[in-house]
Amino acid sequence: MSPMVQSPAYQQASDLIASSEYLPLSRGSALLSRGKTAESLNDLIMTVEQNPVNILGLYHLGNAYFELSQEADIPEQRAVFLEQAQQAYERVANLNDDLTLIYFRLGKIALLKNNTEAAKRYYQRGIETDPRNAALIFNLARVYDQTGERQQAIRYYLQTVAQDPQFVFAYNNLGLLYEDEKSFNKAEKAYHQALKKDARYNLARLNLGNMYAVQGDYRRAETVLNQAQALEPENEWVYYYLGNLRLRQGAYDQAVAAYTRALEINPQHSTTYYLLAVSLSRLKRMDEALQASLGYMRLEPEGEYAKEMKSLIMTVKLSQNPGLRYQLLPLGSVQVQP
Repeated sequence: MSPMVQSPAYQQASDLIASSEYLPLSRGSALLSRGKTAESLNDLIMTVEQNPVNILGLYHLGNAYFELSQEADIPEQRAVFLEQAQQAYERVANLNDDLTLIYFRLGKIALLKNNTEAAKRYYQRGIETDPRNAALIFNLARVYDQTGERQQAIRYYLQTVAQDPQFVFAYNNLGLLYEDEKSFNKAEKAYHQALKKDARYNLARLNLGNMYAVQGDYRRAETVLNQAQALEPENEWVYYYLGNLRLRQGAYDQAVAAYTRALEINPQHSTTYYLLAVSLSRLKRMDEALQASLGYMRLEPEGEYAKEMKSLIMTVKLSQNPGLRYQLLPLGSVQVQP
């Protein structure tokens, strides 16, 4: 059998492909898709060096740098990777500003860099490109929510559900904002809307139950929170809010049981330790209250309730060892070892 003879035109085309950016792009994209981010970098850099306007190469290069930023342990290295990812995505946006996905990425990077104003600009640019994109509108609403610009947040959450009536997260966040405004009827309606769209969306149910508890409507609060518990018996927030309800009712034993269960599921929630310590102290179970206070201080030594927890710890220590009062350091430098 005679060997295949290739025409000069075929060989020329083959050589052209081999010297173009498409081979490194193919290799780099394949490596990136398999989670081999660091290994993909050289090929993707080669791609954009050979063709600086290759949009797919720039996009994948941005993805690679972004993934590396999430894997980096050193803050300075993380910042460099984020900056490189942003530059790659910006070049994509400059080449084709119709690619909506780029604005999600740029907005995310801006938030990771604590630049909320830049995040707003990126999401706004994305919305200008795709005015009906509910996810982009929701992200913009969340930024306004985080910066405390309540009316703007409400405006964009309402726009979100206008574009996508099934967007349950927007209804839930509207409920929280209406609660902040003391517009409880609007908040209740928003939570019910979320649950109507998705009966298994327990976060809205928990927020609704907590709102009833805050209002003193303990019967409805208990009904809703029990429904949440039946749906997610391993959800720490179910027991956290049940604990809050029992604390408000003065049922401290039940509050202790609920907070203890919440901490069994998630022992890293400092506020639960604080509320457990409060509940135990009201039951005069001071040794246990001391341990809960120490749990809080381990997680949040400079936290919102640290001063109160330090006071409780000192009170218990003094009751256990009255002679300790004569060993105290000057005010502001008291040191108590567990």
